[in-house]
Amino acid sequence: MRNTLRRWYKRMLCLALALCVGFSSCVAFAVSDETQSKIDQTEEEKAAAENEKAAAEEEQSNLSNAKEEMEQYLAQLSSQANSLNEQVALLEEELETKEAEVAAKEEEIAEAEAELEQQYADMKTRIQYMYESDQNTVLSYMMALLTGGITDMLNKVEYAASINEYDRDMLENYKASKEALDQQYAELQDEQEALELLKTETEEKQQQVATQQASTGSKISSYNSQLAALEEEITDIDELIEQKTALLNELIAQAEAEEAAARIAAAQSDASSMSGTVIVGDANISRETITLSDYEIMLLAVMIYCEAGNQGTEGQLAVGYVIMNRLRSSLYPSTLEAVLRQSKQFEPVSSGRFDLVLQAEQDDTITNIVTESCWSAARTVINGTSNVGDSLFFRTWAPVPSLITNLQNNNVPYWIIKDHVFYYYWTSYTTESSSSDSDSEEEEDSENDDADSEDE
Repeated sequence: MRNTLRRWYKRMLCLALALCVGFSSCVAFAVSDETQSKIDQTEEEKAAAENEKAAAEEEQSNLSNAKEEMEQYLAQLSSQANSLNEQVALLEEELETKEAEVAAKEEEIAEAEAELEQQYADMKTRIQYMYESDQNTVLSYMMALLTGGITDMLNKVEYAASINEYDRDMLENYKASKEALDQQYAELQDEQEALELLKTETEEKQQQVATQQASTGSKISSYNSQLAALEEEITDIDELIEQKTALLNELIAQAEAEEAAARIAAAQSDASSMSGTVIVGDANISRETITLSDYEIMLLAVMIYCEAGNQGTEGQLAVGYVIMNRLRSSLYPSTLEAVLRQSKQFEPVSSGRFDLVLQAEQDDTITNIVTESCWSAARTVINGTSNVGDSLFFRTWAPVPSLITNLQNNNVPYWIIKDHVFYYYWTSYTTESSSSDSDSEEEEDSENDDADSEDE
């Protein structure tokens, strides 16, 4: 992540400096080493703070996501706990009902056992009586035969047999009833045991869920504490970034002031050493067709953009033709890049802005730096007809009116297109610095110059 941020910061720096078309006050040369060192250090400290903030915000996001997951899990546990509470309440009601059923069945069994025992005792008494009075019974049957005939005797025999059969049937019925009650009682006990076991298991789940709820709540509390600490840390980092940004702006303003002062001093020094002569050389400008590679066309478009990006179509074409005139001239290097990078010729090369724009133009992630009009001008001037003749020089003319006078006095062909004057031969000029007012005016003019060459 740190490397990515560095690349992003570098691209944004390239983009910001590349877009400084027409502003020669961009921090370049003539800035004191101390100021530049402070700028570099402050930029590093600010970048480090931004990296630290990004890391803290990433950690904050991760903690927030983890907290959200814990809160969702806690909500699920709460729902599960409510469900278990309802299950336990229902099981308790069912157990109470089942216990009442078991108690009632126990009473029913006890009554059946008592009745069975009574019936068994009665039957035993009757059987005992019948056995004990066996002779009398036979005699009774004989008397019934003699007195009432066979019908009375059979009735008595049948009556005795029916009593015995009734006792046996009743005994069997009570035994069957007793067995049925015992079976029902066993089933009720099994159901009661199953309910008690289910209730125990449900209560154990309740305890597990309660433990998980406590643990989850503790984690959420820990996340809240960490998030609060991170929020304070990010606030502190934001304050630090604001401080570094303010300091960086102050240092950049100081660097701009130093550069402006240095440019004014250099202009005054140059003016004091110049003579009024015109240097006329045989340009020997070739008219042959020139072919440039795609890379060279890019170099040309970038320089046109840096020097005349805000000068309109005619101004952009004029700068391009001056460059091509130099390439065609025997007085200058034989390759386009050598012409553009010739020492003390083009200000964007000296300031570093040219290379920044070139780097941005070659970066696929940065688009639309060099305008389409500059690209069109670069393609047009390669073998087109110059709108400034054989001019080999140009510069901003507003701060140095004596240049125009010298050009006119020495019959040097020249063209003024917006902020630039284009001319054939080198001629000297002077700057007005006789008073403090003129110094102030010169400084103001110098700071308002558009992107220009160093007396190309």
